[in-house]
Amino acid sequence: MKFNTDSSFVGLETLKSAHSRQIDLFETWAAHREWDTFHYSHYDWWTFPIDRPSAYGLKWVVYAGEIAQLKADDIFMQKYTRGLTLLAASWGWDLPAANFIAKPYPAQSWHNWPIRLYKAALSAQLFGQVDSFNSYSKYAHHLLTQGESFQYNNRDLSLLFK
Repeated sequence: MKFNTDSSFVGLETLKSAHSRQIDLFETWAAHREWDTFHYSHYDWWTFPIDRPSAYGLKWVVYAGEIAQLKADDIFMQKYTRGLTLLAASWGWDLPAANFIAKPYPAQSWHNWPIRLYKAALSAQLFGQVDSFNSYSKYAHHLLTQGESFQYNNRDLSLLFK
């Protein structure tokens, strides 16, 4: 099983701590209906970890070994699932229902961050969250049919959803 052995990797305890703090912030933002804060904050790396380098290099990258350990942590997984749900809600999407929120607040809308949708969906896929991945895919397909671009840094992120 592959692990992130790069010297820049923050380690699981730091990742889990950053993740927990971020989900607590998500809860606060949602409770106060501060949906815009979701759109203008930066948190993707530790909130929805993936197996690919980012602007931070390998600092927040998780491979199969770390994913298995995180999946075995019930508290992490509860918060992780909640984070997936709250991010989708910031776009006006009810992740568990795989449909739009009936009466979203004005800021609960798509804000043209295909990389964020891509990372959250890829992370859900890597963590075995099939229902969440499928719901994100449904949302992505809707956006694509509305003409939204999933181009980011000369990459077509829509390929994840095909």
